[in-house]
Amino acid sequence: MNDQQQSPKSSRPTNPTRRYVMSVLATAALAGYLLPVGLFRLARPFGAAARLEDLADSQRDNPDQIVLPFDLRYNAAFKLARLEQENPEIVWISSSRAGAFRASLFAPYRFYNLSFTAWTTSQLADLFDRATQRLRPRVAILSLDHFLFADRWEEWFATTRRMHYDHSLTYLRGSLLDFARTATRHPEAFRDYLRTPSTFVGPQSIVHQEGFRSDGSYVYSAGHVSDARSRFMNAETLAQTLPRAPGLSSRLKQPIARIAEMARSRGIALIGVQLPFIRAGVQLLDREQHGPLGFGAWREFASNETRSWLHDLGIPLFDLGRLAMTDESSSFVDAYHLAEAGAARVMLHLLNAPDFRAEFPRIDPARIELDLAGLAGQ
Repeated sequence: MNDQQQSPKSSRPTNPTRRYVMSVLATAALAGYLLPVGLFRLARPFGAAARLEDLADSQRDNPDQIVLPFDLRYNAAFKLARLEQENPEIVWISSSRAGAFRASLFAPYRFYNLSFTAWTTSQLADLFDRATQRLRPRVAILSLDHFLFADRWEEWFATTRRMHYDHSLTYLRGSLLDFARTATRHPEAFRDYLRTPSTFVGPQSIVHQEGFRSDGSYVYSAGHVSDARSRFMNAETLAQTLPRAPGLSSRLKQPIARIAEMARSRGIALIGVQLPFIRAGVQLLDREQHGPLGFGAWREFASNETRSWLHDLGIPLFDLGRLAMTDESSSFVDAYHLAEAGAARVMLHLLNAPDFRAEFPRIDPARIELDLAGLAGQ
């Protein structure tokens, strides 16, 4: 999946900022594991050395801020701190696929987007448990994509996307080192930030102009969107990144059953959603869904048996994988990530479903239509 990226290739610092950057590196080299106050002060204007709780506090006090932890494996720790502050009625737990869903789509209900935190069914269960141990949202929406139930997907992401929660000294040290490394590669961005601070907080957010809004939704930069649409909005992208499997893994279904048990005991309603893919990708998945090397998880996930299994767990499934978007060029960032306009179109479709509408009777579709018209005009 196309998530938070590493910085581009490094460039040599220019004279106006070279001495500053070199002083940062020198201090970092001396810092080792002690994190002296000097380095903390140098990095602090860029949101690099703050604790995750401090970043959460800063965004609570300044809702216009866009925050991005330096490593996506700390996303969950940051977002759980924000969750405590927001105490929402509705949460959406997901990989990066649901990143475009904003709180305004669920108004007047309080909503927080927990996307970019769970790439496997085990991670979904872990996040759900942590998010609802003390808080009790009324509804939890789970992104249930067919590929989550493929063994190969679990192999790819069980370790590489496992969230880190020991985020005190470990996070501070890693954040400072990331700041020093990023400052040497992009000195101009940090020089400009010192002159005119922006709403972006954190070295990666400053450099890439991306990150999480105060409602947990993700801001993609214009450059990111333009590049992704030109290179990755095609069936080949799905063919290269989605796992092939003969069917759904029964082992990977077990964490979903655990979520259902926790939800029942904690009085939380569950909703499962598979978000759309581009039409060319759907055609590919349908064409190659058979055989041991096909997209069998896609085929089996769409079956009545899967829907019945989830229904028996108390999870109504809204499988929108094949939903045709009226304007793909504005609905998607790439083959599988929705843009804000796409998220609005999905929300309007969901509100036409009686079971979904019953959970959110106060949402006004006319307001979403109005917002969508504004997005389309951008």
